[in-house]
Amino acid sequence: MSLLLDQSGLALVAGGLALGLGLASGGPPWLTLGERLVIGMVVSVMALTVAGYLLALATGATAGLVLLVALAALGCGVLLLVRHRARIHRELLYMRQEFAPGDLALPAVVVLVAAAMAYLFGRAVEVTPDAWLAQYNNTWSDWALHASYATAFTYGNNLPPQNPLFSGTPLRYPFAPDFASSLLIGGGWSIPAALIWPGWAMTTLALTGLILWARRLTDGIGAGVIAVTLTLLGGGLGFWFFFGDAAHLGLVNALLHIPRAYDRFDPPVNIQWYNPILSYYLPQRSFVFGAAIVIAILLLLTPPLLRTPFFDWPATLSALKLGWRRPLISSEAAAFLVAGGLAGVLPLFHVHSLVVVGLVTACWAVCYPRPAWIGFFAAMLVLAVPRLLMAVPGDPGLPPEHQYPRWLIGWMSGSDLPAWFWIKNTGLFWPLLLLALLSPLALNRRARALIAPFSLVFLVANLVKFQPWDWDNSKLLVFWYMASAVAVGALMLRIWRMAAAGGILAGAAWVTLIASGALSLLQVLPPQGPSFVWFSAEEVRLAAEVRQATPPRAVFVTGEEPTNPIADLAGRSVLISYPGWLWSSGINYAQREADLARIYNGGPAALALLSHYHVRYLVVGPSERATLHPNVDYFSATFRLVLQSANYQIYQVPD
Repeated sequence: MSLLLDQSGLALVAGGLALGLGLASGGPPWLTLGERLVIGMVVSVMALTVAGYLLALATGATAGLVLLVALAALGCGVLLLVRHRARIHRELLYMRQEFAPGDLALPAVVVLVAAAMAYLFGRAVEVTPDAWLAQYNNTWSDWALHASYATAFTYGNNLPPQNPLFSGTPLRYPFAPDFASSLLIGGGWSIPAALIWPGWAMTTLALTGLILWARRLTDGIGAGVIAVTLTLLGGGLGFWFFFGDAAHLGLVNALLHIPRAYDRFDPPVNIQWYNPILSYYLPQRSFVFGAAIVIAILLLLTPPLLRTPFFDWPATLSALKLGWRRPLISSEAAAFLVAGGLAGVLPLFHVHSLVVVGLVTACWAVCYPRPAWIGFFAAMLVLAVPRLLMAVPGDPGLPPEHQYPRWLIGWMSGSDLPAWFWIKNTGLFWPLLLLALLSPLALNRRARALIAPFSLVFLVANLVKFQPWDWDNSKLLVFWYMASAVAVGALMLRIWRMAAAGGILAGAAWVTLIASGALSLLQVLPPQGPSFVWFSAEEVRLAAEVRQATPPRAVFVTGEEPTNPIADLAGRSVLISYPGWLWSSGINYAQREADLARIYNGGPAALALLSHYHVRYLVVGPSERATLHPNVDYFSATFRLVLQSANYQIYQVPD
């Protein structure tokens, strides 16, 4: 039994795969096998995460719970596979009889995408004897946040969740992706592995689903493959500065030692469209979960909409009247209901994705009415609204510039004309997109109509700010870019096939679209990619000792560095953490930050504040010494030293 508990994380992965395959063996008849596999795996991950969370409210994220969820998933998956064995047999027989060499193109592309993402995710954190090294600057910072949420569930028994980085307050952040990692940590996985591999899996599902969605709209995978390259590397005109750098340094030297990033420039150049891999897919774990869910929703809804008459409201209303007298449960209604359920859980995974789904499906429902939309929107609202009411509002008293929602005309265009700003930031993307959507060159009318509502997402993101940090509207814009890249990819493929000159023109356009992103990615890859110390071996050992020596729900006072071994590795709540994470989430932290300085000054005022905030332990380490200048003599004389290492002292607050 002990061995089973130690391997419960691996069992959870096996159970999730079995459940995903079982779900994929059923499903609506209009879905292809590939589409059902992507949807089945996404639904499996969502189901295991939500079910695990609900059960953990009673038991905690323990190895026993992980094993129970794994066995339940495995059992359900096997039952579904047995139930649909006849369909599986028919599909395997058909594949064997109708196999053609061209059928290998899609699996080959998926394997290539999965391998590339595995390489990038696999090197995100390297565990060495001396330290845990982060290979990307954004994962060094963002994954510290996610590690703190995940370990707080597993080691801090943070259920129901409070904000471990601002103790005693609600956790508004979409925590489900980090709870999924906490289940793996509880099942015996290391913290880096539990962060790396779920992100890789959801990214691979999202990109595979994007290719399959593009195939639905274009009858081929070429546009989808181009769309994947654009959504991973697409950027603006920043690559132009590389020519000047190459002229100064020499082309070979400039490529081997890329002197700067070409995807981001402050005003007056003002390029704010950052490399998507480094800015979204690798660091933002909530985004990759949200992207996979959005793609699954698109795959479920698109096939019925392709055969729905445009604006046929009379027939829809008549069908609704009949439906009230004689309700029918059809595969279509079930598919829309599942899609609505996926949309409804988005606030737990990625709130911006819900905004995207809401805007796009509202347009689709108006233009292509079907009775099944009622089930979709009912499921979405019932599940989403309670979490939104708790998670979205920011704290009162925030400075005006941090309040939201509020008008934000032109996003970050500043003094630039919006049209020129977007040409600088996306190059030829917008001209190609307009040509693809407004002409029949590459897409039929229905495909253009299904992609066009994503431009509404672009418009809204250029009008309204949804978080205190205006750059965070890019979390909406990235979905506009992803879906629109299918239209751009289809147009580029059409130009490529027109003539020899068309191939040169399309290839040159594609290079300009990915050049800035590719150069910025090369800058962080071997042989020139830097490494950042995420946590030293001393800090890893200290976190393990804290987990053993202190109560799970104990509150600590530490410094404000983003990498914090107490919060990120030990899973303990802290009074206040990195301010950049707090203000960008709408948290008014000014009073606590002032109180933090008073606490480290020592004296009776410190004791009163520690009691007020229910703090049990105080940390003195390199960060605290450098920024807060603690009164070590006072703490040594007044507090009990409970843990000590070469560079850290942890004191227990007197009762």
